[in-house]
Amino acid sequence: MTIATNISKTLMEITGEPRIEIAILELLKDAIEHRIEKINAEIKTLEGKYIMSFDEFKSKFNSGKIPDSYSYGVETDYLEWEGLMNRLSKYNSLISSLI
Repeated sequence: MTIATNISKTLMEITGEPRIEIAILELLKDAIEHRIEKINAEIKTLEGKYIMSFDEFKSKFNSGKIPDSYSYGVETDYLEWEGLMNRLSKYNSLISSLI
């Protein structure tokens, strides 16, 4: 792997790791963990808004037990929440593959 000297030095300064491949893996892991934290914060906001987990919300949404379930706001929350859950799963898989 060929990496420019300035990038190589920066990777070493950030991670303290002289081996480029390991330094890149550490940065990737940190970036993914940061995204997971952001997603978890957004999920907690939705859990607080509806006072339930996504699985509960999805079940109630699909059975018509969520008030105004077909309003723009509720549908938007559902789609956003579902996307967050999918991204969380994807990022958790990525982290597992890096470790």
